[in-house]
Amino acid sequence: MSHQSLASLLNDLARKRQALITEGNTTLIVSDLQADAARSIAQAASAAAWSITMFDSAGGETEVEEGDEAFGPFRAELVKPLPEGHDQTDALYVATEAGFRAFLDSGHAAPRWYVLGLIKPFNTRARVYTDWDQEEPYIESQATKSPRLLVKEAANVRTVPEDVRHWLLAEGHGLDEADPLHMAWATQAFDALSRCFANEIDTTGSKLSFKGPPKLNLTLTEAVNGGGHLAMKDFEVVQDAAAWVFDNAREAEVKHILLSAEIARSGRADGEALQYFKENLAAALDCAKIAYQMAVSEITKDTLKSLGDLRKAVTEETSKATDATRQAITAISTALTVGLGLIVARLTLQINPYLISLVMTVAFGYTTLNVMSGRKFINIQRKLRQDWQSKLYRFLSEAEFKKMVGDPIEQAEGFFYRVSCQGLTMLGATALGIAIFAFVYTTPTAATPPVPSVPSARAPASPQSPSTEPAPQPKPLPKTENI
Repeated sequence: MSHQSLASLLNDLARKRQALITEGNTTLIVSDLQADAARSIAQAASAAAWSITMFDSAGGETEVEEGDEAFGPFRAELVKPLPEGHDQTDALYVATEAGFRAFLDSGHAAPRWYVLGLIKPFNTRARVYTDWDQEEPYIESQATKSPRLLVKEAANVRTVPEDVRHWLLAEGHGLDEADPLHMAWATQAFDALSRCFANEIDTTGSKLSFKGPPKLNLTLTEAVNGGGHLAMKDFEVVQDAAAWVFDNAREAEVKHILLSAEIARSGRADGEALQYFKENLAAALDCAKIAYQMAVSEITKDTLKSLGDLRKAVTEETSKATDATRQAITAISTALTVGLGLIVARLTLQINPYLISLVMTVAFGYTTLNVMSGRKFINIQRKLRQDWQSKLYRFLSEAEFKKMVGDPIEQAEGFFYRVSCQGLTMLGATALGIAIFAFVYTTPTAATPPVPSVPSARAPASPQSPSTEPAPQPKPLPKTENI
């Protein structure tokens, strides 16, 4: 409670304009103090065990006692009692309302903000806000499109937030209108989100331009920037509109165009942003949602037509890859058939081996050119798919495009590569074997049968020649007498 007492005292002095507070990550400087206020701060800091150093108007250290009013105004420098091992990149400890507003305005990278005196903790989509002695579970949502990519700014210092998630409440979290810290955050969030709806912001950073038609200019007044009267229902409408626009990174640009156009159409004249959004933002958001649904219907028709064309293109490319595979198989089969014919001819006929080698070389070269032309066509088609994917089929993600287009075509192309590689390897080995066989193999010569000798007519026959022996005469039958 001692920390809270000190913070309450500092906040009360700042509201009454009796002190100027400058808060850093580890220190707190309170300046422009009268003697009574300086003594009160010194006592509260001592009770809260905060390290404090007091300086007079001349810049020297002093102890403010009774009757020292002439040495004012005083300046107090306090050191925050942070926990050991505190990491400034992960956690930020804020002690005062003025410091909280300053950190919200300047920004801080820490995802956990410990705000002294915060009664009810709340989470945004990229940050958590709790009291010093509380811990709140925190889940960071998915990153969305940066508003700086959608809003054109003329000033050198950008006022549009880089990450809109810091100003969007997490699901299930709300604000309490009775809590000044909650309303301080709501005011800053209203200012940041209002800038995200515009098309352009001028050099002063306070005029929001909406192209329309008709063109509209709204002014962010000092009352809004300084924490004027902001009703919670008005803030909730701004929250709903920003959440609808930036909920999906892929749709943010289209929704931003529709909402900014409806904001420009809803009102009659230029005015203040707070009053204009209070009267027209809810209706503009409803109209933008209807326009988006109509646009989605038209986009759906175009998408279906594009998907039908894509299916035809995939079928054509697959069939062409299949035809290339079929042609490669035909060429390889023809060359192998020619080689088998040459082997048969070499086995039966006396053919010049050089002629056989020449024929196999021509067949292998023709088949190789056929395969190379198929591969060249496949490589050209693959390059075209890569170049045109981002231009014609941006609505398909990488995974969907690969599943619907890449995988089917790659299967057909892969089969062609396997057939061509294995076929050429087999044909090359066969051609080399046939050439070697043509030179090694020799056709065997047939044996000549002996020619019989014919005797001359003038030569005397040999007495031993069996041809001169007389033929045996048949014996006469015995005679039978008549009885």
